[in-house]
Amino acid sequence: MKKQITVVLVCVVFLLSITSCAVPEDKVIVSLGEYEKNEFFTSGGFQDYTDYAKYYFTSANVVENKYLNKVHETDFTIINTHLDDFEGWIETIKNSEPLSEVVVNYDFDREIIGTEDYVYIDSEEHTWSDGHTSLVRYNVYLFDTQTQVLYYFHNNI
Repeated sequence: MKKQITVVLVCVVFLLSITSCAVPEDKVIVSLGEYEKNEFFTSGGFQDYTDYAKYYFTSANVVENKYLNKVHETDFTIINTHLDDFEGWIETIKNSEPLSEVVVNYDFDREIIGTEDYVYIDSEEHTWSDGHTSLVRYNVYLFDTQTQVLYYFHNNI
């Protein structure tokens, strides 16, 4: 009987630990309403990881969204800076883990970005002692209005 109770307690603790590690709902994604489907690809571990995702919507209201802003010509530089960094990490991961799901499934085409689209960027930079500044963490959300797809780029390495 003690053995059964111990097994049950171990299972309960295991399940609680798994559910406590679940990713909380993302405020930007939730703000767009219900999506039809998503594709989520990741690489990394507990603290350092790279994510790429696509969320497919049928009727997202981006015009009145409190996070996403319409892309302006002046936004392309900052968008490309983040995508350059992201794609650099994809290459780095590819060199060490060529079969990583984020490497195999990364298919974003920058040519789709236009001034009719919407973007939200949350990022953090660090300036090193030598004066070099680099991105250390970011979340980029790009909503393509033509396809109604929200692209998500995350890096925390």
